[in-house]
Amino acid sequence: MRNLAIVAFVVAAAGVARAQAPATELTIVPASSSITYHLVHKMHRVDGVTHKVEGKARLTPDGKAQVLVRAPSESFDSGNVNRDAHMKEAVEAAKYPWIEIKALGDAKPPASFPATEKKTFKAQLSFHGIQNVIDLPVEITWESANKVHATTTFAVSLDGYKVERPSLLFVKVDDELKLDAKLDFAR
Repeated sequence: MRNLAIVAFVVAAAGVARAQAPATELTIVPASSSITYHLVHKMHRVDGVTHKVEGKARLTPDGKAQVLVRAPSESFDSGNVNRDAHMKEAVEAAKYPWIEIKALGDAKPPASFPATEKKTFKAQLSFHGIQNVIDLPVEITWESANKVHATTTFAVSLDGYKVERPSLLFVKVDDELKLDAKLDFAR
């Protein structure tokens, strides 16, 4: 009888341990991660990039992912100091120092590596003091259980985030701000 009680206890403890399996925590690798913006003006196209990206991803045992990615508003570099100063002024970088995405979605490591999959995450984008929920298309490449590469491309409306659109020769840039993120996460 005693042996049966011990076996029941071990089985119950194993079930609890399985139910409480720890989440996997991954951190962004800034050296190989970037966020790039693209703006179009009738006379030229502007691209600005930052490598000052930080964030984490938490993968739960049930296949859910919680992701936080952020970058300082003032860290984007277009290769033109005057243009960058004007962009910092337009997005009020001193008042709104961070651009941030919080995303939730399904992301379970595959049975074998490497593997690539496309997902759509629900995300909250905080930009210029405004938060909006967006559908975020993400391509995830699982290099291993401890190393993940994620890319996304999406567009937002500058007017929708109440950003005064920069202008050149009295002509404003297009309303669409396109963003590309290339993010490496590692354990």
